[in-house]
Amino acid sequence: MTNATEDKIPVIMVVDDDVSARLQLRFTLENSGYSVVEAASGEEALTLFARQPPDLILLDIIMPGMDGFAACRSLRQLPGGEHTPIVMVTGLEDAATITCAFDAGATDFISKPINMLILGYRVRYWLRSGLILTDLKSSRQRLFKAQQIAQLGHWELNLQTGRFHISAQDPALFGVSDPTSHQSLFAHIAADEKHRVQQFFDEARSKGQPFSLNYRIIRPDGEERIIFNQGEIVLDRNNRPCLIVGIVQDITELKQAEDQIRYLAFYDKLTGLANRSLFREHWTKIHPLAERLQRKIAILFIDLDHFKRVNDTLGHPVGDKVLITVAERLRSVLRHSDVVSRSATEQPHSIISRLGGDEFTILSASFSTLDNIANLAERITQTIEQPILIDDQTLTLSASVGISVYPDDCDNIDDLLKNADTAMYEAKEKGRNNYQFFQSQMNDAANARFQLANSLRRALRNNEFVLHYQPQFCSQTRKMTGAEALIRWMDPELGLVPPISFLPFAEESGLIHAINDWVIATACAQAQQWVAAGLFEGCRMAVNISGQNLNFKKLAARIIHILEQTGLAPHHLELELTERVMMENTEEAVESLERFKEMGIAVAIDDFGTGYSALSHLQIFPLTTLKIDKSFVQNISTEGNSIALLHSIVGIAKSFNLKVVAEGVETDEQVHVLDAIHCDQLQGYLFSRPIPQEALERGLRDGFAAAKN
Repeated sequence: MTNATEDKIPVIMVVDDDVSARLQLRFTLENSGYSVVEAASGEEALTLFARQPPDLILLDIIMPGMDGFAACRSLRQLPGGEHTPIVMVTGLEDAATITCAFDAGATDFISKPINMLILGYRVRYWLRSGLILTDLKSSRQRLFKAQQIAQLGHWELNLQTGRFHISAQDPALFGVSDPTSHQSLFAHIAADEKHRVQQFFDEARSKGQPFSLNYRIIRPDGEERIIFNQGEIVLDRNNRPCLIVGIVQDITELKQAEDQIRYLAFYDKLTGLANRSLFREHWTKIHPLAERLQRKIAILFIDLDHFKRVNDTLGHPVGDKVLITVAERLRSVLRHSDVVSRSATEQPHSIISRLGGDEFTILSASFSTLDNIANLAERITQTIEQPILIDDQTLTLSASVGISVYPDDCDNIDDLLKNADTAMYEAKEKGRNNYQFFQSQMNDAANARFQLANSLRRALRNNEFVLHYQPQFCSQTRKMTGAEALIRWMDPELGLVPPISFLPFAEESGLIHAINDWVIATACAQAQQWVAAGLFEGCRMAVNISGQNLNFKKLAARIIHILEQTGLAPHHLELELTERVMMENTEEAVESLERFKEMGIAVAIDDFGTGYSALSHLQIFPLTTLKIDKSFVQNISTEGNSIALLHSIVGIAKSFNLKVVAEGVETDEQVHVLDAIHCDQLQGYLFSRPIPQEALERGLRDGFAAAKN
């Protein structure tokens, strides 16, 4: 069937052997905004339908040749005719005629003479019924289920005579046990809704207003269904209500679909908690009441500590199970909490939501004191830190909680969330696994972070960053084998800013990726200058690649472009990455690192021995170099297990054909031990601190005094 939409004028086919009747219907329907095609017989109707099915057929019953009953049966057999609304037009209202009409497949009937005043309304109902039936059929086909299409019934009530009738194949489907009794419409309505529906109907009737409502019915077999009932009042010539015409429709499946759509729109799919939209909607409901009664509302912002490690080490499926467990624990804490003081008849004033990732929020109202909220936050941290058993693995987490209070801190949801988020970061600064109430001075810290982000963007635009270089030396010859490029920030107001003051924030905020690009481009350009001057033979420029959610494909494209742009040969470049960075996207990392290695770019695993270090990773990633973290070097002792551990790491690295670089070398004793265990290269203050480009260039020309010791 051709669906009537806003972009297409519905087409009505009028089938009648009476020319004047067809013209009258055409005039009325076209004035109502419909397009009309005419057929003078049942045979002509079949021909026109086969060419282009209309949206609705008004079919006269009494015609020479093929009458309306035969035409209706034949139309139902044509492709597309199964669900096209066919309204039988008849001057007869006897039960036999009506029965024959429905037996022939009619959707409904309309009596002659046709009331042209209501024809447009009824056409709209019939078109809607056809569209609904088609949509329902399509939905069932997509779900691969054979379901019965929901039926639409039309009813009329004569307000003067009390005569009632409903046109439906099975009125009982709509809760109507007696199709001749108006009160039968209400007979099977659920008990808790019957009075409301009757009152609503009576009020609309007395005021002469159209109405529409949904209600539940209980069928004789006990099945509960949802019925949509819509009606309009028809006035007589004296503007007095004389007739109510309406439709009833079983919309159970439709309501279930709407409920599912609402669930997807307002609830988190993973945990079943409210999402950000429902959280805000709940605020709009309770805020006016709190304002009127001068009550407080608390927002708790909950962030799991170091949750990313769970996804990185155990995988996202395990991470999802952890989030589900945390959501269940939050529900339990709130359910058993005395923070919400309400009577049994009041609506709940608290809601838990998952904003995304490992961030949760609780909105709680009507608490007695701030101590109540503090107790709730304390129970949250205590509950979350309880061990979690997932897939035979026991995990321990903690959470940081920030709290803001309306109206003490601010009076709108956006600022409350921002302040609770600020307080949560304060909780993390104070060691995590605790809660903090928002204090106005916290905004100073938040503003400082905001200013730092702006300053870093300005630094990138204005070229305020500089590189210092720390040389690396061969452990046997003490000749320089390369240099590690280390970023420094020359702030116009603060002067030289050490990397510890801005790099952690750059990683947290995502600015590190732009900084990485700048470091790679600058370091490669500098290395090429030294190569061209004949000063960098046999040396590599080492560049650190850091940051969360690194896009290795973009990184590879960027590095290749920089090498082409600067002219630096790949074998003069070494990329240093930590295991954490590589493990975030192992498959992409392996693919890109293999490409680098094939080009001749060295790939070093940095800070080995800390964080996620695992010897198995040396098999996964295509590496050329292993850098031992300085903490191992600085803890070297002639006694104990430190030397044995270092010796094992070096031995395993060499079994994978990896060069070993020790960083943080500061004493002769450390050099002696590293030489003894055959470490390949040394880097540290004993040989040289990170130095500006000019100083390193002098060392390349004149030699490094410290390196010769």
